[in-house]
Amino acid sequence: MIGLTDKELMELAPSVFTTKKSTKVSTKYSFIPTINVIKDMRKLGWDVFNATQQKSRNVNDLAHTKHMVRLRNSNIGLINNSVPEIVLTNSHDGRNAFKLHAGIFRMVCSNGMVIADTTIDNIRIKHQWYDFEDIKVITDAMVKKVPEMIKKMNSLNNVILSDDEQLEFAEKAILTRWPKGNESVNIEDLLSPIRKADRGDDLWKIFNVIQEKLVKGGLVFNNKKEKMQKIRPVTNIDRQVTMNKDLWELTEAYV
Repeated sequence: MIGLTDKELMELAPSVFTTKKSTKVSTKYSFIPTINVIKDMRKLGWDVFNATQQKSRNVNDLAHTKHMVRLRNSNIGLINNSVPEIVLTNSHDGRNAFKLHAGIFRMVCSNGMVIADTTIDNIRIKHQWYDFEDIKVITDAMVKKVPEMIKKMNSLNNVILSDDEQLEFAEKAILTRWPKGNESVNIEDLLSPIRKADRGDDLWKIFNVIQEKLVKGGLVFNNKKEKMQKIRPVTNIDRQVTMNKDLWELTEAYV
C-alpha cells in the first residue's frame, strides 16, 4: 500500500496544510497545523490514503474548514477484505479538537466506515496539549484493539438474518440518516446489493449494503410528485462520522 503524496493530499483537502489560525479565534487559541500531526503519524507507520474537507460558502473560511483524513498502516493486513484505519478529524477555526477514530475501509467498494464508540473509543486531543508522545500512545492503543475489531467483524459474518429481520434492520438503519423516518425510501432497494460480492443474508453483508447506500447516496425513492429521484451522498463530515457510528452500534445490537 502506498499512501498519498503531499501534492495529492493538497488537492483533496488543502485546509490540512493551513499554517495560520483563523482571525476569528481568540488570541489564546493554540494552533497546530493538521499536517504536523500527519507527519508524526507517518513516523509511526501511518500513511494518508484519503481525505476530504467541508465546503464553505465563504471562500475565506476554506483554509480553516473542518477536514477528515483516513490513515492506514502497512503492517496491519486485510480483515475480511477490509483494512483497519485511523480517521483524523480537525479544523483550524477553534471549534474542534483533534479527534482520532477507529475506522474500516472496504476494499470491495471503496467505502469507508467508522467504528462506533462502543467498540473503540474516539480520542480527543486539545491543541494546547498535543505532542508526539500523545499520538504514539494513542495509535499503539488502537493497534492493540485490532484483534477486538477482527472478533467483532467475524461475529457479523456468523449472524444470519431472516427476511423479517432484514426489513426490521433496514427500517432502523434509515433512522440513522432521518431520525423522524422517511416513508419515501424504498426498503427493497435499500437491501438490494450493488455487487455480487455483497449478496447474502449474513449481517456483515447486509450492514455494508445499507451503509454504502445511506452514506454514499444513490438510493432510489419517490418524492411527493411521484418522480423517481436519487438520494444525495452525505458530505457533512460530522454527519458522516455520526451516521457510521450509529449504524455500527445498531449492527452490534444484532450480534
